[in-house]
Amino acid sequence: MKCYLQTIAMTIAITILAGCHRLEPNNNPSPTQQEALNVVEHPPKFITTDWQTILSPLIDELLETMAVNGNNTLLISDVNNRSNQYISPTAINDILVKLLNRQTIFQVIDNNIVNLAKQNLGIPNDDALVSRAKMVALARKVDADYVLFTTIDQVPKLPDTPAEVSLELILTKTGEIIWQFSSDQLATNQN
Repeated sequence: MKCYLQTIAMTIAITILAGCHRLEPNNNPSPTQQEALNVVEHPPKFITTDWQTILSPLIDELLETMAVNGNNTLLISDVNNRSNQYISPTAINDILVKLLNRQTIFQVIDNNIVNLAKQNLGIPNDDALVSRAKMVALARKVDADYVLFTTIDQVPKLPDTPAEVSLELILTKTGEIIWQFSSDQLATNQN
């Protein structure tokens, strides 16, 4: 019996030792493993859109072509995003405010007043269904003379592709669009 147990123990030890070579690291990778080791992946490049460069000529065109007396109040509407890309409406709004604060024709209504009026009208701050009618109602609530309505149809996907943006100036009293200009018209005028 003792001999039988020794034989079993010896068989187990030999089996374990025979399998140990499989635990050692393989210093010679196969050709497919070698190709995988040579591939260096680069993170994807994110394209950032310079909205100030895109919006500035449109605002300049508004200020040059509008025959409006000074000291008018202006509501900057929420951005109507028709593209399939995420756009920060707050960032666009901040750029428009910055661009419009350089002039004396329009006085931009403070964002805190706009947010309070939105609450009173039941319009969410992140309203995805931006419409001219809602923005005109909001402009009437805050006693704005005009609404600047911004629509983004396309965000640049590559550095050399243009954005498609249009601006409309709406008269609050009547809801009439009194001025309209787009990035397409700007490109046509430059050619």
